[in-house]
Amino acid sequence: TVSVLYWRGGPMQPGDTAPDANQTAPFGNSPKRAPIDDAARVAYLGDPAQTSYCSNVFISSMYTWWNFVPVVLLNQFKLISNIYFGLNVVIALIPGVSPITPITAVLPLIIVLGTAMYMEGTEDYQRHKADQKNNSAPVYILEGREWVKKKSTDVKVGDLLRVEKSHQQHSLKADVLIISSSDDDGQVYVETSQLDGETSVKFKKAVRETQILQTIDDFIDKKGKLKVVMDDPVKDLYKWQGSARWILPDGTESAPFNLNVENTIWRSSSIRRTDWMVGLVLYTGKETKMGLNMEHKPRTVNTLDTRLNVAVLALFILQNIIMIILCAQSASFAVDHKSDWYIETWLKASPYETFFLNYLTWFILLSFMIPISLFVTVRFCLRIQIKLMDMDQEMMVWMLGVGEEGAAGWVGCKPKTSYKNLELSNVKYIFSDKTGTLTENKMTYVGGAVPSGNGNTWVGGGLEAPSLDPLAGFHITHPNQLLTTDPDTPARNKLMAVIVLCNTVVPVQDEEDPTVFTYEGTSPDEVALVTAAKQHGVVMTKRTTRSITISANGKEATFNILAVLDFSSNRKMMSIVLQTPQGELILLTKGADSHEGLGRGMFERIDACTNDDAIPAEFTATEEAGDAEAVRLLKELWTKAPIGVDTPSPIHQQHVELCTTTLQGYGRKGWRTLVFGWRQVDCTWFNTWKASFESIRTATMALKGPHRDHRKEELEDAAKLSMERELTMGGLVAYEDMLQDEVPETIKFFLDADVAVWMLTGDKLETAIEIAKSCNLAKAGGLLFEAHLAKAAGSPSLARREEPEVAAKNLLQELKDLVAANPPNEVTLATDETTLSYFLNDKNQDSFLEVSKKLRSAVCARLTPKMKGTIVKACMNMQEMNGTVLAIGDGGNDVTMINEAHVGIGIIGIEGRAAELASDYAIPRFRHLKRLLTIHGKFSRYRTAMCVGYSFYKNLVLSLCQVYFAIFSGYSAMTLFDSWLLAVINTVFTGAPPFFMGCFEKDLHEEPLLHPVTGPVLYKQQRDENLYMNAKSAAMWVGTAVLHSVFVFWFWYPTMQQDDLDQDDGRTSDLATHGAAIITGVILVTIAKAVAHIRHHTCLQFGSIVFSYSFYFCFIAVYGSIAMFCFPFSVCETQFYGITAYLFGSSKFYLYCFFIGLAVPYITDVAGLYVQRQWYPTYLDVVQWNEFYPGHEEWPICCCAPTPELDPDCMKEVTSQSDVVQDPGAPRTANEDRQQPDADEQEITREVVV
Repeated sequence: TVSVLYWRGGPMQPGDTAPDANQTAPFGNSPKRAPIDDAARVAYLGDPAQTSYCSNVFISSMYTWWNFVPVVLLNQFKLISNIYFGLNVVIALIPGVSPITPITAVLPLIIVLGTAMYMEGTEDYQRHKADQKNNSAPVYILEGREWVKKKSTDVKVGDLLRVEKSHQQHSLKADVLIISSSDDDGQVYVETSQLDGETSVKFKKAVRETQILQTIDDFIDKKGKLKVVMDDPVKDLYKWQGSARWILPDGTESAPFNLNVENTIWRSSSIRRTDWMVGLVLYTGKETKMGLNMEHKPRTVNTLDTRLNVAVLALFILQNIIMIILCAQSASFAVDHKSDWYIETWLKASPYETFFLNYLTWFILLSFMIPISLFVTVRFCLRIQIKLMDMDQEMMVWMLGVGEEGAAGWVGCKPKTSYKNLELSNVKYIFSDKTGTLTENKMTYVGGAVPSGNGNTWVGGGLEAPSLDPLAGFHITHPNQLLTTDPDTPARNKLMAVIVLCNTVVPVQDEEDPTVFTYEGTSPDEVALVTAAKQHGVVMTKRTTRSITISANGKEATFNILAVLDFSSNRKMMSIVLQTPQGELILLTKGADSHEGLGRGMFERIDACTNDDAIPAEFTATEEAGDAEAVRLLKELWTKAPIGVDTPSPIHQQHVELCTTTLQGYGRKGWRTLVFGWRQVDCTWFNTWKASFESIRTATMALKGPHRDHRKEELEDAAKLSMERELTMGGLVAYEDMLQDEVPETIKFFLDADVAVWMLTGDKLETAIEIAKSCNLAKAGGLLFEAHLAKAAGSPSLARREEPEVAAKNLLQELKDLVAANPPNEVTLATDETTLSYFLNDKNQDSFLEVSKKLRSAVCARLTPKMKGTIVKACMNMQEMNGTVLAIGDGGNDVTMINEAHVGIGIIGIEGRAAELASDYAIPRFRHLKRLLTIHGKFSRYRTAMCVGYSFYKNLVLSLCQVYFAIFSGYSAMTLFDSWLLAVINTVFTGAPPFFMGCFEKDLHEEPLLHPVTGPVLYKQQRDENLYMNAKSAAMWVGTAVLHSVFVFWFWYPTMQQDDLDQDDGRTSDLATHGAAIITGVILVTIAKAVAHIRHHTCLQFGSIVFSYSFYFCFIAVYGSIAMFCFPFSVCETQFYGITAYLFGSSKFYLYCFFIGLAVPYITDVAGLYVQRQWYPTYLDVVQWNEFYPGHEEWPICCCAPTPELDPDCMKEVTSQSDVVQDPGAPRTANEDRQQPDADEQEITREVVV
């Protein structure tokens, strides 16, 4: 988006003076623009009655009181499991089909749906409360001759709102156009943290035509006489275009004047440092930027959902196989025993009818094979897991600007979703930004250079030539000397002028000491450079939308701002047109030295050999509907030769070569660089360019099609480049961005775990390579393959290459040969966007992705945000890519790749919160990624796997006992268990252990997982072998369930057959008694298995076990003591009265409980684990042995697998740098005071690494 402030006078003639930035033109005296479609969206100043748009009721809630139940139920029955159990309920309600009371099938589904509705309801209730508070917020609307206080719901399009700093509620409740403010220049300071997360103050402005409206009388006089035509509502916070016309007394309209996003303030923004502001409401309610961006992120399909669906489908198939066999047996039994008099009444139906009816009955009985409570349990467990991430103190950092009003506070991990917890343990590719992600994003000015006639003269930094440090030698008597066209002006004066003037930084004056200034800005490098200029004696003291005031040597000078051409990713440069105190117009430009996008960088704008007299070829043809007029105007602008007063001669090629050499030297130190240029601008040319640019911007309003915004930005960038040409070299600067703490160790950890790490950055390739070497991304002395088309063609410019397709193909072949000649994961690729674009085209993409699988790492430089997303998307579509793609970044330019990746990680930094808001998980520092993946990712996988596997196991034990009983009941689907016990066994009796296992269970302590030796191996093993969730694990759970069910049923079967419970009163037992005994055995063996497999014993784990045991026996004791007549209106019958006392009086029952509850789990499970660990140990088993038996240096004698020797003293996280090889000249880390380990620690670390 372009931020341009124009003088509203008529076209200037040769010899005219420069435009006055403070002059206000009369209404209607602007150059003509392209006509505007009358059907567009309009608003009239202070007259909402002329338009009708949506109300300003803001609704973020998802449900209302009347649609809550049907909508939630509809969403719940989109799940396969709920459809299955819903069908089960329907069958259970068929008379004569269900073998158990229908409540047994209905109650669990009610519990599941009720829990889901409760969770949805509580979340939406909080949204309703927030909406109510938001909609009742006070606003001040102009009605009659006074500002009336009303609710925000009363605001309409066309209303005039007044916001004052003194108001208790000084944030905007609608999207408004700034009409005027308390500032003479119409400037308004705005804070937008609730929109984009950026806490830095930005300044907006009113256009000159409306700033003159200051009093109520002014607004009443112009009521309905200003017509604003604007875009339809769009989500993008940084894109908006409109125009306005005054309606004259005769009913005609004046010439329109353009409006842009700098003249607007969006809803939820707050004003700062401005006494008052009046705005015209443009959008309300759901049409505001806030409303359009409040979409609820859809739940995406993840690994857990997929695996649960597969498990449910597998069990459903197994269930149907068993049912078909049982139904066939029941039909055969009916035929064989049809003549038996005692059951002939029940065997009168035909075999086919018997098969069908028994199928429905068995469908209900074996529905317990699929645990209905599992899905609710897993959902709760995942939420507890992300709460543990949020509470993890090891991932907390003390940061400034995170509390109220910018106060300091602790910042930790911020999970945004729980459905991707398991993906954290399965990462195969990491795509990382550099600045602010691997580095601190705290820029420090370190050096600079300006060209001279004989070479380069160093300015600033003092690293190469301390005697030329401007802190000691730079001096000017007046700030007017900084920016002049006088050829005798020292070159470093102009460099300092560009540093302090060519930016968007806002100075903040200290309230206690007016001589102290700090600076705020969206770009940390601009803040660093302006701060460096202040240290050099040149201080920016004031900035408005119309001028910049600087101070030097106790004197001040004001430079009027005529135009600001904001930075764009296409041009990779930013410019400003200033009017000096002497009345001269000068263009200042800064940007990247070279890149492959539009304009090709600063060197191309300086080099006179470039053909800049014609529009770039890509804009000569109409590519989108409606752009013909804009392209025509653009071509006319480019063909108009600038009329220069004193056109500077171009820099010689040797200066470009010298600057290139200097930049490469900076890059090898890992420093970031900017190139500065300037030129004098003729008044007539500026006026011509200004009028043409406005016409082009107005013409772009007619653009249509899906790529409208992108096309509009391209056309505007091409118009900017017509001004940004024939520049004179102003110099270059370098600034350092130090690495964050523990970045080298973290990257080495992931590389050792066979995780491919790609660094995607917009910096120079040389800088990116040095950063890669310093952070272990590129191995020191390792194989680094530079794929750079410009170097391959022997030319510094893309425009001079010949046959780039052939060169790219040759480079790709060289890369494939190098990778093939070396072991996997040994080669690091270093390339740029141009080369990557050829690698990823249709001809080369498959070959490039195939060789990418064998790369150790990659460094990709000069990338645009779009290209970052393209690379991530291409990797995700890679064939046979078994793993998760993770993208991590800290700025708005990383949002594209964060959204494309399986898992997006945002760094909570100082470049705003765009990446944090778009991410799935946000962390304070890059080093915390190691803990997030290895600790929380690993434990989430293990806990969820234990919860899911155990839930299926206990239900299989119960269902198989019912299947065994069918053998002795003619396969008639007679139930063995009491209906009420079946209804609550999953949710109450055995629901606590899997829940707490899914929340808090661990199979290892944290130290081995973070250790630089064991950690990578364990992470790689769990990812590659799909540990805990593979077919082997599933088979073990199923096999154990079958084995335990055999013990539970068949150990009690002799007692059931002979009916000898040894009661003294001679009473015999019935089916309900034996069913109660067997279901008791099911509960005891399943809980005992949980006890046997819990490795991380906590009070919560222990409490869940005690609760399950005690509650069950208390329940059956009470349940068995209630007679039927106590519940005359009971919805179900009970035959359990007296059974508990009967069982408790039998010694056989106690012997059975002891054997099933203690002996069976330890005979089967512990013995199986012993055999597995003795003869078939895994690496995890070895680590666990060293963890729990640190004194034993040898593995048990039966071990036949190779095991690494792990020194128990080394089972700690290594904090030293002894295993990290760094270039002495490489970028420093932020922790300058890091202690080096002593000799003994170094020796231990060296042995572990070896």
